[in-house]
Amino acid sequence: MSSRLATIAVTFAVVAAACAGGDAAPPPDDALTVEIFGPFRGAEAELLAASLEPFERATGIDIRYTGTGAFVPDLEAQVSADNPPDIALVPQPGLVREFVNSGDIVPLDAETLAVVDANFTDQTRALGEIDGDAVGVPFQINLKSLVWYRPEIFDRFGSEIPATLDDLETLARQIEDAGLTPWCLGIESQAATGWVATDWTEELVLRLAGPDTYDAWITGDIGFADPNIADAYAAFRELALVPGRPAGGLSGVLRTSHQASPLGLFGESPECVLHRQASFVINSMPPDLEFGPDGDIHFFVFPGSSGDEKAPLLVGSTLAVGFDNRPEVEAVMAHLATPSSTLRWAQEGGLLRPHSTVVTNQLAGGERAATEVSRDAAV
Repeated sequence: MSSRLATIAVTFAVVAAACAGGDAAPPPDDALTVEIFGPFRGAEAELLAASLEPFERATGIDIRYTGTGAFVPDLEAQVSADNPPDIALVPQPGLVREFVNSGDIVPLDAETLAVVDANFTDQTRALGEIDGDAVGVPFQINLKSLVWYRPEIFDRFGSEIPATLDDLETLARQIEDAGLTPWCLGIESQAATGWVATDWTEELVLRLAGPDTYDAWITGDIGFADPNIADAYAAFRELALVPGRPAGGLSGVLRTSHQASPLGLFGESPECVLHRQASFVINSMPPDLEFGPDGDIHFFVFPGSSGDEKAPLLVGSTLAVGFDNRPEVEAVMAHLATPSSTLRWAQEGGLLRPHSTVVTNQLAGGERAATEVSRDAAV
């Protein structure tokens, strides 16, 4: 252990001993402070804060989280002004690479790297590597290829889970014939408006053209004018954007935020029946929902072009990256590599943790490791 980390460890021990008999006292005025900047707001930000609170009590480090709906431009502005946060939670791999290439991101220190090695598989660790260098901690994984629905509505109209894209089109027509609107869809997201539509298109590129074409597209080897990409855009339009398919029409799609869009599923007379969105959407739904095929809300995997094989899955990840190497920043980075850093969030639902199942279950007490939504999504 370096001398700097040894100093921090002594501070941790003193604070933990002082708090052993009850709740931690407020940190002193000269408490160590670490700023974290990310895209999480509302319920997600509250769950993140609740997950980090035990670490703050035990260590005396004051973690100050700031979330924004304009994450990318705000972070770029801070970095370009030479005033970056200590740590950023970045869901865009391209942005991480940009900051690595500019020399702004601090590679993981040996202690943090050891925690990463202990808690992640080789495949997951690779998410935090750029050109073989470990620059980030895999903080969150989102399974995006989910279509949410209310089993009660499906039962009411005799609808079945689609096995193929053709079946999904048939289901949309059945919903229209029943006098309902198929899709809840909103793409407003402040400065990031449009990413929901991008995810839709990526889903269809994967299913219609395959993973190799998808990889060539995201690396720039083929462009947006490629026929395979054009076909995916056309399929998105026909399935979800033509008149009668999205709730509120195209103007509703543009005006409705991605957080508000799933709310159309609910009520005695729902505005829409289907909602394609990642696993984190559970945090934007009404509280106390019962999840499952006989519950209030459930999901199926966005189907592939053929029912003979499993559909490819679109997965997103968020990396924790450091812009400073102060020992308290390194200590927080190491903590973010542990399952306990997101335990409360995972227990409440809407978060898929990338840690190994064994470590997660040992720390979380097995059955409390995640909600049914997270467990089913992980499977």
